[in-house]
Amino acid sequence: MLLGIYFISGILLAGLIFLFPWRRTINYFTALFILIQILFAVFAFFRKDQTELRYFTYDALSLIFILILSLVSTATFYHSIIYTRDSGHWQRALFYSSFIILNVSLTGVYTTNNLIVSWIFIEITTLSVAYLINHHRTANSLEATWKYIFICSVGIALAYIGILFASSSSGIAASGDMSFNGLRNTISTINPVYLKMAFILILAGYSSKLEIFPLYTIGIDANYVAPSPVSAFISSALVNGGFVAFFRVFQIMSGTVVGEWINHVLLITGILSLAVAAIYMQKATNLKRIFAYSTVEHMGLVLIALSLGKTGIYIALLQIMLHSFIKSGLLFQTGLLHRVLKSYKLFKSGGYLRVNPTGSMVLIIGVVLITAIPPSALFMSEFLLFRELGYTNLPVFIIVALLLTLVFYGIISKNLGVLIGKPSQSQYDTPEIKLPEYSTQIIFFSFAIIATFYIPGFLNDLIISVSGIPEGFLFKVFNF
Repeated sequence: MLLGIYFISGILLAGLIFLFPWRRTINYFTALFILIQILFAVFAFFRKDQTELRYFTYDALSLIFILILSLVSTATFYHSIIYTRDSGHWQRALFYSSFIILNVSLTGVYTTNNLIVSWIFIEITTLSVAYLINHHRTANSLEATWKYIFICSVGIALAYIGILFASSSSGIAASGDMSFNGLRNTISTINPVYLKMAFILILAGYSSKLEIFPLYTIGIDANYVAPSPVSAFISSALVNGGFVAFFRVFQIMSGTVVGEWINHVLLITGILSLAVAAIYMQKATNLKRIFAYSTVEHMGLVLIALSLGKTGIYIALLQIMLHSFIKSGLLFQTGLLHRVLKSYKLFKSGGYLRVNPTGSMVLIIGVVLITAIPPSALFMSEFLLFRELGYTNLPVFIIVALLLTLVFYGIISKNLGVLIGKPSQSQYDTPEIKLPEYSTQIIFFSFAIIATFYIPGFLNDLIISVSGIPEGFLFKVFNF
């Protein structure tokens, strides 16, 4: 019943925050929730494959993302303490209350074994993240928030229609069993035409959360205006929530008569996402937008990997796990950069290497890691992806390689301008940034480097369990 305690504790703490007008008390309540989140993650690992409250199961997929959520939410909370220290009581209370509810809803998405419950929690993430995006209460943030709510709601509605197609045509809606297992057991009875329609609607709907083509734009705008700690959380934990909700449906449908067709759809969608990122990254004039388009690129690679079967699922999970740590670390660093350079706009940002050498080194490492340059573990996952594409689809191999070259150029060239460009006049009064503020980036980046040489056995076992590949696969894929 710890899951029930977790849900109740999260809701109570989110409400109690409003009753105490002291900054330290609000921080203590949020820290208590983060501790409960970590304890719940540990508890879930010891109860693997067990079900609680009927609708929630601690399977291998959920355990991977609960672990990531616990680490990223802890780091986000640490940076949020610094970010909100000058905020008023209600502004701070709304921020942390929304943050707690967002964590609770994502935990629900990760652990649920039910189609409708998954959809409900995904919708809650939309509402809970809305205030975090609008924390600044500017005209731009308000516009981005309403766009986010509207487009995400449209996307979630499309996904719901897809779920209705699948559930009504399979008969699980009539039986009342809306679990993923119920769909798996009856999916062979669905007319292939309905199955294709359901998959397209679910993919298009959840693309707003996955930050892939076609509804990727709302994620770009949200990352642009949101506080940097929130952007880090959106680009990792929230994107992962969209992935889990979609992946559970994909894993069931990919084993049907339309499995090959689904792989083609994923391949096309992944390439289109890569193309969007590669093109718009060249035009971007804002550092946060560049990193937001980088998320679109990486999620495009994840979709391409999923189209390659069981081996591709292993690669996709490795890719999204590493991306979560590197991208969140980069966006935490971007928040520190803004405090120094006073702007995210490239034409106003420059000379970061001169005014903040420590932060510059962290930024350089993050850029090296996100572009999959060794010793980034993303090099290994992308190498495996290219190897599989080389074996199965050489034209796609060439297209993906060319698009990634454009992405590489965009990220490197824009960040070089920030590092060694001419400083703006406003940068002469440089705020002090304490060394502990770099700790989250150093820890996350260190993991991304260590994973090149060593992946913890328990984590590799979880990825293998989800993908369904042989247990000796890790040794096999790295035996070049």
